[in-house]
Order: sequence, then C-alpha cells, then structure tokens
Amino acid sequence: ACPTATPRGNVPMLPMALDALCDVMEARVESNRLEKERAAVLSEMTMVNTIEYRVECQILSTLHRENRLAKRFPIGKECLIRSWSTDDVKSWHRTHYRPDNVLLYIVGDVDPAEAERVVADKFGHITAEKQGSQIKLPEIKAEAARLADAVVGGTVKQGQSWHYPPVRHDWCVPKGVEVDPRIKLDGKEIDYDIHLQNPYPLDEKVDFLSTDEISSGKKIRPHIFRHELLQAFSLHLFAKRPVETIVDMPSFKRSLARRIALAALQIRLNVGGRSDDPAFTFVEFNQLDSAREGCAVCSLDLTAEPARWHDAVCKSLSEIRKLGVHGVTPGEMERYAGSLMTDAEQLAAQGDRISHGDQLAYLMETVANGHTFMSPEQSYAMTARALSTLTLEEVNAAAAELCSHVTGFKEAAEGAEGVVVAVACTPKTDDGSGPAYVDEESLTKCIYEACQAEVEPEEDVTVPHTLVPDDVLQEALAAN
Repeated sequence: ACPTATPRGNVPMLPMALDALCDVMEARVESNRLEKERAAVLSEMTMVNTIEYRVECQILSTLHRENRLAKRFPIGKECLIRSWSTDDVKSWHRTHYRPDNVLLYIVGDVDPAEAERVVADKFGHITAEKQGSQIKLPEIKAEAARLADAVVGGTVKQGQSWHYPPVRHDWCVPKGVEVDPRIKLDGKEIDYDIHLQNPYPLDEKVDFLSTDEISSGKKIRPHIFRHELLQAFSLHLFAKRPVETIVDMPSFKRSLARRIALAALQIRLNVGGRSDDPAFTFVEFNQLDSAREGCAVCSLDLTAEPARWHDAVCKSLSEIRKLGVHGVTPGEMERYAGSLMTDAEQLAAQGDRISHGDQLAYLMETVANGHTFMSPEQSYAMTARALSTLTLEEVNAAAAELCSHVTGFKEAAEGAEGVVVAVACTPKTDDGSGPAYVDEESLTKCIYEACQAEVEPEEDVTVPHTLVPDDVLQEALAAN
C-alpha cells in the first residue's frame, strides 16, 4: 500500500509500486540472498511451532484428508528448506511466477486507462516463454505438463473457480441436493497423484483415518489428538459444501437467510454458556466460504473442561438439532433481520472511509468465490430489498440445510450425503477409563446418542422495542 502521489512534487506512485511488483516477478536468486531468506524461514519455523499450530495442523489434515491440503502447510519441511539450491528455488519461481498465472488488483483513486497503460509498460516484457527458458531443471517442464493435465481432470480449480487450489472434496450435502458433476469426488482414476494420496518418504508418521458408518448410510471421520500441553477438551465438527455463488437476488436472499439462522443459533448457544453451570467454556457454529480451501466449511467449535466433554457435546448438538428441526421463531426472525439491516446501514454510512487494505481483501475474496462485488451502498440497497420479501419459511429452510449433517444422524432421519469430520483435541492422560478420557469409539458413540434425543421448539420471546410505553413517553415530554 502507498499514497497515490508523492508528498513532495505530486508525482504518481503507481509506476513505482508496479516496479516493486515487477522485481518480484523477475526475482534474482543469488546465493547470499537465498541464505538470508533460508535463515529467516527457519527462524519463523521455530516461532510458530506452538501447541496452537500443532492443533491447527491436526484439524486441517483430518478435514482435508482426501486432498493435498492435508500435507501442505505454510512453513513446509525443514529438511527441504535446508537443502534447496539456487537452481531449485529459481526453477520453482519461474514455473509459477508467470503472467498467465498472476492476478493484479489495483484499488485506489487512479485513472483506469492510465493504470492499464502503466501495467502494460511495466510488465509487457515478461512472458511465460521467457520465464520458462530460465528453468534449469529439465525434468520440471515434463512434470508441470502432467500437473496441468491433472488440474483439469476433476478439481474445484477447474470445475468452479480458477482461484481455488487444485483439490477435490468429500462433500457433505443434504439428501437430494445435486452437486455439480465437474467437482464431484467420483472415484475416477487419473495418472498423476495430484491429491497426494500415495505414501511419500517425507510424510508425517500418522495413521490414515478410517471413515465409519455411525448408522446405515451415515458416515463420520473421527480423529483424536492428544498432547500433554493441552489443558482443555475441544471438538471441531465439520461438513464441507460447495461454495454457492451470490450472483442474483435468490442467491443473495439465501445467504441472508443463512446469516439469520446462524445468528439465532449463536445467541442460543451463548445463553447456554452463561448459565450457572455451563457445559462448555466456548462454542461457535458457523459456515464460511473459503477460497483458500475451495469449499464452504460448516463448523462447530467448542471447548470444555476435559471431564465434561460428553455433556458439552450433547448440549451443543441438541441446540443445533433444535434449529435444524424446528427453525427460528418469528421473534428471532424479526430481531436478527433488523440486526442485518442495521449492519448494512452502518457499513454504507462509512463506505468512503473503508481502508484500501480492507477493500482489497473483500474484493479478492469476492472475486475468488465467484460472488458479485457490491459497494457498501449497493449492498445496503440490496439487503433492504431482499429482507422486505424474506419469509420465515425461507429462513427455516436455510436452517435445515445448515444443520442437515447433524440432524441426519438421528435414526429415523435421512442422513446427509457425504462424510462428517469430527476432530477432538484432549490432554494426554494415563487413565484410559476416567471421565476425561475420549477415543474415536466413545466420541462417535456420544455424537450418535446425542442426536437420538427428541428436541422441543424454542419458546418465542417477545422483545419490546422500547421499555417506556408511548403514552408515558409523550406525557413525560410534555411535562418537561
């Protein structure tokens, strides 16, 4: 980020900013620079090697066990970082940093025609052929060709968005919901192991997880991570769904309906967490579109005292099932729809004061997921229009879809199509039979039993718009 012009002289800074980006595209890989960067990455590796990072790695590797994201973490392998030569780094850079593989976003008070001219002037001499000619390792070119063929052979990158990683997913969707055939995990074989399912010498020494049937046709992938540095129990329950692009009024209304249902559930969970003897210390249920992972992840995250993990799981799943089966109340619908309207109004009021960084992040995420980009003012107008026709039935349909992977575990209910992922992190203990002990079998059994209990609809609570009646207020105003 930089000013549009220099403080002294008022010289446009766009050409200078693009010069810096051009240096990145044409990076010179020199031995002394490589050693400095190697030392910096190794130092960073020691700083992020925390228990939180290890938990995150366990969660991601379980959630994405069917694709390459389970083995690709930001820092990488220490032995590889120490061994890379200048030719290795330069070949990797020239393979990936090509004009046809780059997206350039410019946000600011600049003239589009002038920006286009400057971009052509600064980057016009860089071509894919020029970058490819500098690859010193000849076997890379053949490998890159095989990788490119595999990318278009059944990944979300090819089937849904070129911004997504080249992965496939075990989708978990309600019965009857059709998944685009281009992104289905249909078991077809390809010659190239793009999803890294085969064993490799540098793989972590972990057991491959099994997918169990919690009952007929209802699948779950459980995993337990134990460590002596963990002080509390945590559960992470996931369902992966295709990203629904928001490009018209019906899709925008569905997104608002999901937000209302999620807000209602979160308040219910928070109320349960504020009781005199709460089962959990933290709980959150959400669904977010992730361009970095190429899917929408519906997640339940909770923490609890280790000895109370069973109670925490049962109570949180009960609330989710209550929402999925009975939906939201008319009072909740009114309150949270009003809250969405207030949020949109506040964002529109400060639309011209949003930082370029925030605007850029929003633009990139929106484009990557295939949504239609809207200014705060446009978003406010569309929200008002959508909420004016949104019905309670539409919100309850969204709630049922959000919670389908949990409600489907009930014996008489239709299970969701696909796999539910359950990751529990717990302190390591020598007592294999105490109340704090949990393994894959007991976790699966707890989830199944929690989903068999009957749930009653939420009692509607009428919240007055004001605590002072209008006649009393008018009388007080007249008296003063």
